[in-house]
Amino acid sequence: MMNRDTIIRIIIGAIMVLLGIFTIFVKSFTLNLWLLLIWIPAVFMEYRAFSGRDRNLFVPAGVLITVAVILTLNVIFPGFITEGGWALFIAAPAVGLFQSYFGREEKDKGVLTAASFLSALSILFLLISLAPTVLGIFIGIVLLAVGGLVVYKNLRTIRR
Repeated sequence: MMNRDTIIRIIIGAIMVLLGIFTIFVKSFTLNLWLLLIWIPAVFMEYRAFSGRDRNLFVPAGVLITVAVILTLNVIFPGFITEGGWALFIAAPAVGLFQSYFGREEKDKGVLTAASFLSALSILFLLISLAPTVLGIFIGIVLLAVGGLVVYKNLRTIRR
């Protein structure tokens, strides 16, 4: 039976093989190869923090993982950051602080308070930046429902 470290190394090796295949065969993949400069240290630091070797890496690892996810989403969905995803950058230190709080034996309420405040701020700004889109969709759905109800009731009264 393989131990945990061996399994993790096998997974990391398999990911590296897939990245190599993508680099060779997918032409557009190399345009965004710079993302690996963020993902690789982030995954390495997460591994070190969660394996218990260096618990002080929770905060920077959480920040890097969150930033890597945001930048990757911006590559996959162009304009993600400018359309409201920028608010998620505020959540980056919150993710690291949450990891630090839950990953340690001693719980510091100050860390939890700071992480909660940053998360709430990020969600608030995300909702504010998405409000015009979401509000427009909501108003459209309400107008469809009310208009459909008016037409339905009037058609019922005509048929009587």
